[in-house]
Amino acid sequence: MKIDQVIVVEGKTDTQKLKQIFGSQLETIETNGLNVNEELLSILKNVNNSRGIIILTDPDGPGQKIREQINQGLACEVKNAFISRPLIKTRSKIGVAEANPEEIKQSLSNLITFNSQNQESISWNDYLENDWFQPKYRQIISHHFSWSQKISSKTLFKWLNLAGLKKLDIELIIKESKE
Repeated sequence: MKIDQVIVVEGKTDTQKLKQIFGSQLETIETNGLNVNEELLSILKNVNNSRGIIILTDPDGPGQKIREQINQGLACEVKNAFISRPLIKTRSKIGVAEANPEEIKQSLSNLITFNSQNQESISWNDYLENDWFQPKYRQIISHHFSWSQKISSKTLFKWLNLAGLKKLDIELIIKESKE
């Protein structure tokens, strides 16, 4: 698997893990944790415009916050890779560095493009009327995209719109889960 984009990760151990899997030619940009500022966003915007970036942060609260700051701060199309929390086999820390190589490869082959410039593709009314805020549906939808099973209703609504998903897309995901 060859990756042409630059992968945005949280720290050095994430970079080390990715280089072990994909080779030393792989390029990353480290956020150094929650240190997302205007300078970093400017660098990421330039890299995204020239080569593209993929955000691959830990499936925890800080990782989600970093992902949201970058997606909102860049205000353009940004590719996102998600490692599902249940796939990580360690109990001490939950992150990219702890995931196994196959899980990382799978997450990088199932990219989801977020665009903070997207118009609302699912209305709040549709979201509520279809009960997608209910835990059972949040779990089905988040599992489909390898998002955290603990995703909040508001974050799920926001991410569905960032991904430009329509009502029919969500209905299909839920229908497929029942088959």
